[in-house]
Amino acid sequence: MKKTPFILSIVFLLFNSIIINSQNLVKSGAPKVFFDCHCDLNYIREQIPIINYVNDRTEADIHILFTDQRTGSGGREYLLLFVGQRNFAGMNDTIKYNINQIDSEDLRRAKMVDALKAGLTKYIFKSPVADRMKITFTDGNGEESLSVNEDDWDSWVIRTSLNTSLSGQQTAKHGNIGSSVSVNRVTEESKIYLYASLNYNESNYDYGETKISSISRRQNVSAIYIGAISSRWSWGFWSSLTKSTYSNLNLALSFAPGIEYNFFPYSEANQRQFRIEYRVNMNFNKYALETIYMKIQETLFNQILRFSLELIEPWGNAGFRLSGSNYLHDFNLYSLSTDGFILVRLLKGFSLDFKGGYSKINNQLALPRGQASLDEILLARKEIATQYSYNFGIGVSYSFGSIYNNAVNSRFGD
Repeated sequence: MKKTPFILSIVFLLFNSIIINSQNLVKSGAPKVFFDCHCDLNYIREQIPIINYVNDRTEADIHILFTDQRTGSGGREYLLLFVGQRNFAGMNDTIKYNINQIDSEDLRRAKMVDALKAGLTKYIFKSPVADRMKITFTDGNGEESLSVNEDDWDSWVIRTSLNTSLSGQQTAKHGNIGSSVSVNRVTEESKIYLYASLNYNESNYDYGETKISSISRRQNVSAIYIGAISSRWSWGFWSSLTKSTYSNLNLALSFAPGIEYNFFPYSEANQRQFRIEYRVNMNFNKYALETIYMKIQETLFNQILRFSLELIEPWGNAGFRLSGSNYLHDFNLYSLSTDGFILVRLLKGFSLDFKGGYSKINNQLALPRGQASLDEILLARKEIATQYSYNFGIGVSYSFGSIYNNAVNSRFGD
């Protein structure tokens, strides 16, 4: 009994430490900026650490809107609209920059950040953190770190969605409704993802005397926690509760601890990653129909090993993943899969890209007994037995002529 106060004290200290670390991420007096774009925000955060990043434009001091148009030689002209709000109301600006068709992903990101720095300069100069502005921004650490400001939400972000769609013609009608809610918290030391969703799909076909109705339902609740161990090691815990007509699951409960090692420091993740991940899963499955192994419910354990490589370099970018899993009660029940892509700029204006994947499948324990009907196969209403799956693609492009692409002509659209 004497151990109880000691354990509670340790828990309190750990919880308090997490909150303090979260508060240290907020820079007092720094402008709050909302980025209205589909861009690599992690890379931007690393390159421009002096500002505060917010998720709601109404809370921002500066709203940055990204627009773009095609240029004459196939590149893009990007227009960044800086809209001042609150203390910067009426203080607007526009920054333009161009990318060439042959620019690598790394060079495109660098040009974007240079344009953002140029546009943010006058706002930062008129803010309380103007003395922090230098040719290269500080990272906010060390003796000259920015002071702490309170975040009322402590880095928690909540998102909800509800969507529906209808389509049809004389012989076919389709409908879908779905909803989801997510509660996330991401700091430099940990990530928490809580997610719940439900989806209903229905398709009806009427072709003379042939009438087919296809209905699928899926509900899912999941929770993930990822924690930092060091600059190269991480650990995590995954759990989920799933119900799916496609997968023959009335109930699937899963728990999985895991560990990961990155050969490169996580601070370089926007440039390169080479990760090894290992997990052990405990699964309890209750099936809608008796399976091909004559099971209506069972508890299973399986392990997963995955290798992942991602690179963004001046010559192009590439990614590769190799993973394997097997059930611990029978190593003959396994799956192996690999997929990847590579985009290489071999010569000026000439690029080559490959993408593809292959999976060897021998672990479909949830398949229902009996023969699948033709409409179930064609409409993908249920998971079908297979020993493999694959995909492959290749592309070649070559651009030549003028290297100047500053002209913009929007007549008759893009």
